[in-house]
Amino acid sequence: MSKQLLNQALLIRDESRESANTAYRIGTLFVNIIQRLVAGGLVDDEELNEETIANLRLSELVLDKLTVNDFIKCFGVLEIGENGFIDGVDGAAIDKQGNAQLQSIEVRGAAQFREVIINRLSAIEGDYEFTESGTIDKVTHVQDNVYILSIRKRWNYDFTAFKADDVVHGSLNSLLADGSILTSWFRVLSVDTSANALTVALYDDVDVPDARNYPPVAGMNIKRRGNAVDEERQSCWYISVYEGVIMYLEGVTKPILEESNYYLSIGRPKHLELFNGLPINYKHPYLFARGAIIRDLLRVDWAGNPEYELVDVGPWLPTGKYIRDYSDELKKYVQHQVWHGSCCWRCVVDAATVGVAPRWNNTQWVCVVGDSNFSLAITSSKGRFFYFGREYTTLGFVLKHGDTDISVDAWQVEWTRESGLAEEDRIWDTEHAACGDTVEITPADMPSNWHETRKVVFRCTVYLKDGEVEQTMTETISIN
Repeated sequence: MSKQLLNQALLIRDESRESANTAYRIGTLFVNIIQRLVAGGLVDDEELNEETIANLRLSELVLDKLTVNDFIKCFGVLEIGENGFIDGVDGAAIDKQGNAQLQSIEVRGAAQFREVIINRLSAIEGDYEFTESGTIDKVTHVQDNVYILSIRKRWNYDFTAFKADDVVHGSLNSLLADGSILTSWFRVLSVDTSANALTVALYDDVDVPDARNYPPVAGMNIKRRGNAVDEERQSCWYISVYEGVIMYLEGVTKPILEESNYYLSIGRPKHLELFNGLPINYKHPYLFARGAIIRDLLRVDWAGNPEYELVDVGPWLPTGKYIRDYSDELKKYVQHQVWHGSCCWRCVVDAATVGVAPRWNNTQWVCVVGDSNFSLAITSSKGRFFYFGREYTTLGFVLKHGDTDISVDAWQVEWTRESGLAEEDRIWDTEHAACGDTVEITPADMPSNWHETRKVVFRCTVYLKDGEVEQTMTETISIN
């Protein structure tokens, strides 16, 4: 029986016909082996279940000619691992539906996927350019600084997208301990589409950014940076981890860039001459662009609070709506400024009361031009000169802030007399402490030395509080 099994296995091993039903023949062999084991008492027929069959091992005579497909068809799954396959943890497995689970995979050629699902964070190392690219398969040195580059095809009908006069660069890890990168810059002289090949000319060392230009080599990834002639091919986007920037370049005709090539950058700014004199921190990210079309631009301070743009809307109107808030019309935070009573006022609340004019004691407004433009003038109904015994007059005052008359309460007004007779003046001041806006003057209000001196001074003092600022206005009148 053993000899028959051996011959059967040898026939399967040496089978070369494409039409041979190998799976069926291997399955038959497995059945015969199991029957032999049962007949020999090596396996109890009551223990002959799926687990027992799955744990059986083929002899080396059979295993060396079995394909993975044959094995999976027989056992349902191919498992690999020193400690066996543990779903989601260790080992590897391929089932008969074609599902595979591996620890890692390395692809030396092209990898093609109909769908890629990433359920973890991914990272990009180095530079990433959004432009025509390719990988060099073979390099043929034609003459000094001239090479033919065979570009790898990623699929059967893949052809290079590079054009004549393209400015191209490539990089390759030197695999040295210092982690250096070999960089090559060249210009495309011609394109052989049928052969998927480029004829290129290498730039001199003085014409490249690093002042050292290496010849192209097989395995190097190459990218277009610009074009020496075609303006439509002189721009590109790139992301650089080393530079810490997202960059858009325009007008690129050679490897070494000029300031005019930088059209937009997001990240750490370049040291450009147009930034000279600006308070730029080159370690911090900035947005730089040649132009911008912005619908909503919100400015905030270091604490994240909105910064208000001052908007002067001219003379104050009783029907006007004035704010220090976000304007739906202007799409930004604004602070309204108006002119009223020869003074300039700024709204300091979310929305000022409609119809209530700005004035010195209106806390919804603050005066920014004319803060000290208060004026106080004493008035006399009968003038400033009197005959002895006929000193009858009414003293009052006019208080203005700019061109606006200001009315105050009686407690804010103080009238005092100055005649040189301190005790008499003190008595007069006390008797007239509550006069308010006006004070009546009669012969009895004259000092006892009035006949000799013929001069007395009456002083009016008004106490104001403009917002949080206290002010005192004083005016005097001399009666002769």
